[in-house]
Amino acid sequence: MNEIIRQLDMAQQENQLVNVYLTDGDIFYTGYIAKYNDQEVLISTYESSGLADGYVALRTAAIEEIETQSEDIDRIEEQMQMAMQDNLMEAKPAALNFDSDVNLFAQIIIEAYLKKDILLVQDMDSRLFYTGKVQSIKNETFDFLRINKFDASKNEVITLTFAQVKLMEFQGRELSVMSKVIENVNPANNVPHTAESINNIIDVLNRAFSTKEFVEVRGRYNDHFFYVGQVIMLNDSGIVLKVVDMAGQFGGYVFMKMNAIEKVRTGNDYLQLISLMRDDNVKEHRYCQPVLNDSREFDSTEDNFMAILNQSRQKRELIRLQLKNGTSFLGYVDNTKRPADGCINFNLLDETATFIIYHREFKLNDIVEIGFEYIYAYLDERRLKAKGDM
Repeated sequence: MNEIIRQLDMAQQENQLVNVYLTDGDIFYTGYIAKYNDQEVLISTYESSGLADGYVALRTAAIEEIETQSEDIDRIEEQMQMAMQDNLMEAKPAALNFDSDVNLFAQIIIEAYLKKDILLVQDMDSRLFYTGKVQSIKNETFDFLRINKFDASKNEVITLTFAQVKLMEFQGRELSVMSKVIENVNPANNVPHTAESINNIIDVLNRAFSTKEFVEVRGRYNDHFFYVGQVIMLNDSGIVLKVVDMAGQFGGYVFMKMNAIEKVRTGNDYLQLISLMRDDNVKEHRYCQPVLNDSREFDSTEDNFMAILNQSRQKRELIRLQLKNGTSFLGYVDNTKRPADGCINFNLLDETATFIIYHREFKLNDIVEIGFEYIYAYLDERRLKAKGDM
């Protein structure tokens, strides 16, 4: 028994929460070992928030390290307890009725085919990730409809061998609801448009504010991610976007300064998909976590930028600041030290979200986005306040 198999065996027997690091890059999964054999392992996974998020199946040969003790694991375990106490919604995976603990990959592919579930798979040869549905299965291969969420005209069927698949994610938050609605995406109804000039951006945002249609907004100083949601406040200084995350659930709010918006997209296949996922979540009563408020209103005649900062200072609420230099910080506005004119003092979390660095001074003109009222910030704030660190 090699060291990886021995660690998998111990983690399963002792029901340990583990971080499983892969040989490729910075990819790792957090969760509990559900099944394993010498070649494969099935893990019930958790997001960094501490919320359950389906399964991942891995080749044991792809595992670099299994971590059983760390500050990261301690933090996630604390947030798992808080999620239970607050009755938060999770994508807890359904029980799997496998014939045996061998040939796990083949059994997962067959079950996904029978249930028409969407999988995320990684190709061992190209190392690329594909999202899609199993179309047919042969002895050693299967046909896989590779789904392009952003442009359905680029969907295509590819053939993969069982041995070619390095990992598979399934039954998670995004994949579960996407499986239910993907057939309803109709590219013929979509007319994509991208606004990049400031006049066009303002026109598109004004229309979106009136119609409540979904928009995709990309920031000029934020290369890490983009936002999808509805414009619920708009004035000359900026917008407040009610964000919907990649699983179609409420993702908090973001204030963006108007000059920090690089482009706005409307009418594309991805926005239709997210809208369908949101509608399904609303119907199934899983759109918004019970501890969040998805009904906030913002007055366009007020200075919402300063109002959000002041609320963080008064209530010690965690918010995320995006700066012009491309960096972002999670923390809260300090109320114990008077800042210099045109600045705020900000108490920020370190990269591991385990302790606070006090009294960092930021210029108001350097802040281009503020994210707030989203579940990751809520759970970090709740954990730190429970420990007396905020």
